[in-house]
Amino acid sequence: MSRLAPQPGERIDRQRVVRFTFDGQPVEAFEGDTIGSALYAAGRRTFSRSFKYHRRRGLFCCAGHCPNCIVAVDGAPGARACIEPVTEGMRVEHVNARPGLELDVMRATDLIGSKLTPPGFYYKTFIRPRRLWPLYEKVLRHAAGLGVLRKEQPEREWRTEYRRRHADVLVIGGGSAGVAAAKAAAEEGADVVLVDSGDIDPVPGVETLSRATAL
Repeated sequence: MSRLAPQPGERIDRQRVVRFTFDGQPVEAFEGDTIGSALYAAGRRTFSRSFKYHRRRGLFCCAGHCPNCIVAVDGAPGARACIEPVTEGMRVEHVNARPGLELDVMRATDLIGSKLTPPGFYYKTFIRPRRLWPLYEKVLRHAAGLGVLRKEQPEREWRTEYRRRHADVLVIGGGSAGVAAAKAAAEEGADVVLVDSGDIDPVPGVETLSRATAL
């Protein structure tokens, strides 16, 4: 495992080791790691393949806003490795690569077929003859998508919390600029709420709302 030296205020607990698997291979992480940070520390750079040309994809935005590190977790597709926290015994698998992540036969679309498959080619190619559409549809459905939704899924608890909150100042975005603005307003005596779609570290004098998805 390759790691940076300990940093003040880091979110991982280096004293607590968490173990999970990626494509059947054991991976060690620390409490507080995301799947992406743990795999990167373990030397992994490719987490998935791109949708159309099946090019290698790994960490990019590290904020859950791009499709470059989508994986399946415990059989459920669509998890973003860069923000999904690791848990003991979780099973992580790649998506959109057959038969494996390193050897993906669909990479042929990039190696030999990229000139034959320009953007939007399927809108002109798969419309005639009409009698073959059922076959086209079957092939396209098999090739499309970034994971397999299994018929039997583990039980999950879905909970959405709604709150009404009135404040003097609402700051949206928990980056450095947002935190600075929230602090400045709080120092002036304002009632400040700071929200972000991700996790936010505590800010003195400011109420923080993490993983807020709607206002």
